[in-house]
Amino acid sequence: MAIVLNPSEPAIVRGIKTVGVGKKGSKALTPQLAREIVEDLKADKISAAAQGAFFAGLLAKGIAPEEEILAQAFKPGTLHDVKRLVEAIAPDAPAFVRVICTDLFNHKTLDKKTACRLGEFLFSNNAGDGARGLVASFLRVRYETDDEYEGLLQAIQETITPAFRTPVPDGDPVIQLAEPFDGNDHSYMITPLLGAYVQSLGYRTLHLVGRNSGPKLVFNLLDVVEALKISFVKNNSELGKLKSAFGWFIHQKDLSSAVDRWVDIRRQTVKRPFLATLEKFLNPANAQIIATSAFHPPYGEKMLTISERAGFPGAIVIRNGIEGSLAFSLKRETRILCSARQKDGSYRRHEIIFEAEKFLGETIETEEKREHPNAIDNARLIEEYRKVGKTANRHFDLRVKATCEGFRMAIEWIGNNLRWT
Repeated sequence: MAIVLNPSEPAIVRGIKTVGVGKKGSKALTPQLAREIVEDLKADKISAAAQGAFFAGLLAKGIAPEEEILAQAFKPGTLHDVKRLVEAIAPDAPAFVRVICTDLFNHKTLDKKTACRLGEFLFSNNAGDGARGLVASFLRVRYETDDEYEGLLQAIQETITPAFRTPVPDGDPVIQLAEPFDGNDHSYMITPLLGAYVQSLGYRTLHLVGRNSGPKLVFNLLDVVEALKISFVKNNSELGKLKSAFGWFIHQKDLSSAVDRWVDIRRQTVKRPFLATLEKFLNPANAQIIATSAFHPPYGEKMLTISERAGFPGAIVIRNGIEGSLAFSLKRETRILCSARQKDGSYRRHEIIFEAEKFLGETIETEEKREHPNAIDNARLIEEYRKVGKTANRHFDLRVKATCEGFRMAIEWIGNNLRWT
């Protein structure tokens, strides 16, 4: 499939979208685009993070003959010498980080300890954004190992502010709804209503929200929450207060300024990196269950593994739902992957195949695909549904009903299979 690029975008953005797609999607640059990138590199028009992301994708893909012109941006011999290229891209990064970058380019994986140490650098305020862009892009293209995910998550967890490190007041168990941060552009979100429903089952619902780093920059859950005029929790003690209608919401900038800073870096690296996965697994409230999503097949099992390694006793992963959302599809079957910890520390897994049409007892002619959804209209639908139990949007109403039922089934299975030590 040909990659369609927007000629109005900077050359480096078009370059990253060409070489930094992934194992199967990356393509060679055209000679013209390669020349444009060289010119911008020589003119110092490209940020360090973007340079790192671009060359990580390029080397992961392999340098094609038409891309050899990129060597002109460096001293002779640099492009094909991994160590020298890393030093050219990330000269201000600590020495141990440059060694790790070189190891990654040489197809080595990281153990948990090394990944954690790398994560401490990635989420510090120290110089070295070239290395940050390189690592974010290369791990994304190559696919992170479970040990790398666990080590990086351990480092990210350490960036949580003191206000969210205190014990959570006694009360109902907490379910964390981990809606993706990186945007929605073709459907309305139902997450607050899902949060309200989960609370009716005897849980406290917690949502983590944050600034949208893209690539779907229309709106995300934070925009919907702000349109609903919902206030944000500022510390863990607030989870002991009266339940809000939709659950509690923590803004990423209040939870971890280090993670929030990565939004700006991610906008430069263009493609979604590991952080698009790991930011959802921060666990400030010691949640009993985390619910997240994975649209593409390989990531369902990976999300379960990360949930387990992050220490959540129970996990729900929605696969094949609405992309970029926890909501269920109405036309195709949604797979609900569940995990419950056992007394010996192992996890029992289970898959529920949910057919919305069968549950609803009606045929849905087409899946909803909105051309111009927005947070204000989304908030209006949520408020309307909360007050009267329906809206003028049939797809929205049916999606709420189907998703809530699927979550009920998953939560029930976890409740019946969770074994405490």
